[in-house]
Amino acid sequence: MALPRLSPMPWGLLVLTGVYFVVGKLGLILGFSTSTAVWPPAGIALAAPLLLGYRVWPALFVGSFLVNVTTEGSVWTTLGVASGNTLAGLLGAFLVTRFTGGNVFGRARDIFAFAALAGFLSTAVSATIGATCLSLAGFASWDRFGALWLTRWLGSAAGVLVVAPALILWGVDRTLRLTGARAMELALLLGSVVVVGLAVFGGLGSAWVRVYPLEFLCVPLLILAAFRFGLREAATCVVLLSVIATWGTSRGAGPFVWGTENESLLLLQAFMGTIAMMTLLLAAVIAERGRVEEALARAASIVEFSDDAIIAKTLDGTITSWNAGAQRLYGYSGREAIGRPIALIIPPELGDELPKILTQIARGERVEPYDTVRMTKDGRRIDVSVTVSPTRDAEGRIVGASAIARDITDRKRMEVALRERDTLRYVASLAAAAAHEINNPLAAVMGHTHLLADEVDAKARERIDAIAAAASRIAQIVARMRGVTRVELTDEAPYLPEMLDLNKSSERLREHQRL
Repeated sequence: MALPRLSPMPWGLLVLTGVYFVVGKLGLILGFSTSTAVWPPAGIALAAPLLLGYRVWPALFVGSFLVNVTTEGSVWTTLGVASGNTLAGLLGAFLVTRFTGGNVFGRARDIFAFAALAGFLSTAVSATIGATCLSLAGFASWDRFGALWLTRWLGSAAGVLVVAPALILWGVDRTLRLTGARAMELALLLGSVVVVGLAVFGGLGSAWVRVYPLEFLCVPLLILAAFRFGLREAATCVVLLSVIATWGTSRGAGPFVWGTENESLLLLQAFMGTIAMMTLLLAAVIAERGRVEEALARAASIVEFSDDAIIAKTLDGTITSWNAGAQRLYGYSGREAIGRPIALIIPPELGDELPKILTQIARGERVEPYDTVRMTKDGRRIDVSVTVSPTRDAEGRIVGASAIARDITDRKRMEVALRERDTLRYVASLAAAAAHEINNPLAAVMGHTHLLADEVDAKARERIDAIAAAASRIAQIVARMRGVTRVELTDEAPYLPEMLDLNKSSERLREHQRL
């Protein structure tokens, strides 16, 4: 889920400061006597730079300063704490953008990166700076530095994991595309989260509800939100449930109320962090699966309705898929072809072609597209162009091959026609050139023949007349040859001389080549 970069207006920074301040005060109200289970401003400090850019840091700094200066501490310690909170938010936004490419909740691994970088690493900065400032100013003893640091860190981490996802997801997409039935379903889901949350953490119901650990009752509702609606609505349910759990536990109700306040706080924070991560991961995995199924459905539709024959087979040549294009090209239906060897459509004389191809595929070698011949159900032979590629399993191992075959019969006919056209053009140009070359010496022969006719006796004149008649016939042939501008092939040419018959000449050439 790529994050947009919204441009905050000047008044928007004032609004952000006010929201930070109000949410911080509400977090203190819902907290325990010494600390808060969730520090919601930490989520705001992370979400704001991700959605609006790093220029919002003054609003975050002022908001944090106002929350702390009106609570406890001096101005100098408050400046240090506010600086730490602001720096943590900016650092978390930078790390998330750097290592997820802005795709924060698109994939499960990005959610792990979000939790590690923004939820645990960057919040350690604010906890360290805050605990150090309070200890240096004397508001906390150095003996309790570790406990103070842990409390502040866990509260900020819970705020990031619980609050930030909902803010980011709603900031990316603020529209609700719900029909009446879906809107009613969402309302029932949110109402169920409130009722179950109050029953488990608020002491709603009979006395036995308040003494049994029933927090597991919240899990099915979160799973339902992830399956039925997605990341945004699931994150909203997590926020709603966390507010109720914090409110109930801080008032001594629910399964996380133990001997000491610190024990209750740690249990509550662990619960909220766990359900937040579980819900987000589940929703992300479901979203990923939905995208994969859509992509597979599109690919299956393209394969099924392609005009080309697309066939998948195992490495031993067994057909595993057969699309409609293959049925149209080869004549076999999918039921007839699937499960049978691919040799079904390979002519016997090409029986060694497939083993070589499959061996190359199994070794991971590239197979260049090639032209070959295939055999249809009715025994016809057709020219096809074949492209073969490997198919892999989930672990990347080559388990078979996919072949795309295209009928190139028309292309082959066109190639033959083009070759014949070029041949005939050559014959026509050769005839014209030969006629031109023959015409000059022929004219000389005819002229000398006429001169000799006056110098010889009658018997010799008969021979000269025969020579003149033959030369005249040659002249007529040459004249016709000079007039040739186009040569066409015909099925029958009974008076064509054998030397000009292309078929017979080709046969003699092939016989000579074989010898």
